[in-house]
Amino acid sequence: MKIDLVKIVAVGSGGFIGAVFRYLIAVFTQSQFPNSTFPYGTVAANLLGCLIIGLLAGLFELKSWGNPEFRLFIFVGILGGFTTFSTFSHDTFLLFENGKLLMSLANLGIQVIFGLAFVWAGYQLTRLF
Repeated sequence: MKIDLVKIVAVGSGGFIGAVFRYLIAVFTQSQFPNSTFPYGTVAANLLGCLIIGLLAGLFELKSWGNPEFRLFIFVGILGGFTTFSTFSHDTFLLFENGKLLMSLANLGIQVIFGLAFVWAGYQLTRLF
């Protein structure tokens, strides 16, 4: 396996940026619902990430943007650090574990169904350009 330091730096620096933005968006969003145990912050980060990845995937495909390192920086780094499947899974588990079955199912449905819809919507928006 050939190690490409430029690709590693692209993914790592993008991941840092994505993780910081995820944290800021999650904290801000959750602060808008101070008395709720529903993971609004995770939902916001994941759905926004789905919309952005749909938009960018469409633009990269339609406009042939960027070299492989730039694509890694954006898709694997920033968006990989920004969206958070493990946190989504943990939040859903905790809701279920704490006897909040309907909230856990709502979290599951919202993020999976709307996540797919947001990727599709983002991709479709690029066709308007």
